[in-house]
Amino acid sequence: MSFANTWSDISTKHFESGKHASGLRNKTDISCMSVHRTLSAPHTLEHSSHCCAPETELGAQRRPVLNVATWNIAAPNNNPFEFWVSHQNEEYNDLMLAIQKHIDQPNPFEAKIYQIFTPDMYAELRAELALQGVSGLEKLDLVWTRDLMHRMAISEFLKDRSFGEKRLISMPDRITSSITIKNGLTVFRPSPITGIQNDMDSVKAWWSLWTNYMFKTAPIIEGNDKKSVISLLDIIARAKYPALSEAEEEISIPLQILCLALFDAVYIHLLATVAPKTWQPLKRSLHTALFEHKAARCVSILQTQYGDADVIFIQEASEAFASRASVCLDHFVLRPSGVDGRRSQLSLILARKSLFLRHTARD
Repeated sequence: MSFANTWSDISTKHFESGKHASGLRNKTDISCMSVHRTLSAPHTLEHSSHCCAPETELGAQRRPVLNVATWNIAAPNNNPFEFWVSHQNEEYNDLMLAIQKHIDQPNPFEAKIYQIFTPDMYAELRAELALQGVSGLEKLDLVWTRDLMHRMAISEFLKDRSFGEKRLISMPDRITSSITIKNGLTVFRPSPITGIQNDMDSVKAWWSLWTNYMFKTAPIIEGNDKKSVISLLDIIARAKYPALSEAEEEISIPLQILCLALFDAVYIHLLATVAPKTWQPLKRSLHTALFEHKAARCVSILQTQYGDADVIFIQEASEAFASRASVCLDHFVLRPSGVDGRRSQLSLILARKSLFLRHTARD
């Protein structure tokens, strides 16, 4: 957004909101900046009138201060188990402690990957990848048969930091955790760390849901149909993530899909082992409390708690938030051009309509 004024006396204030029912952390940090304006020289105002609304549009009395806020909404995150929260059901603490214990000190009889994600499941995954036209499957076979299938599920897979350095799980998780489908509904990848509500009491039950979602569900991105959820994935560039080898970069799309399947399968197995009757009801209750109607709640917080903010910088927003904010707030919702929103990581600027002219915005 362009301004025709010079700005000085910038001071920042930092404050915390209380606990909200929006599904955010207990304390949401929001930084506010007061920008005190000094009048520009006459020639500056004269030559910059196209950038600033005239007095008739802004009103006779100009505001001497801009109230500015910034908020990372973290829209891609819908993992109910990411943070240890307070829960009225004591079984929640039992579950979290049991999972932590199994990860810190894996059972002496810890399963290997192929005992959880079986060779038959790999064959089915490979066949689906082939139908989707994914290349590099012969090389993926070697990674599976010579390495991944023989690893211990926790100590040699979940706790292997190299998967994080290479983004082989976190990247596809972020992109596929939730999508919008043709009827406008949001659906979730079958996983313990998404908002899916379906029963997944065994790896077998989970697997049929997972393959249907990843290979047979068509997401909508900016009004355009995609063939399947896996079509959203891109090659992971070694230039950006140098921990990847050249061979891994070459097959990074099918390798991401395989690693994500193994990750979800191992956690389904682990949860079904330590808390078979309680983990799914607890997961559903957490999702309801933390993530349902998150976009609406975030907009409501801005309306009720930060209604005096003239400019609001938003990070990691979803399309749902952007759409609702444009209707409910007295702000223009400005976004970069060429952003498809598939990762729910939109960076937005909300600018008060009574203070700014939309046509002066510059990308």
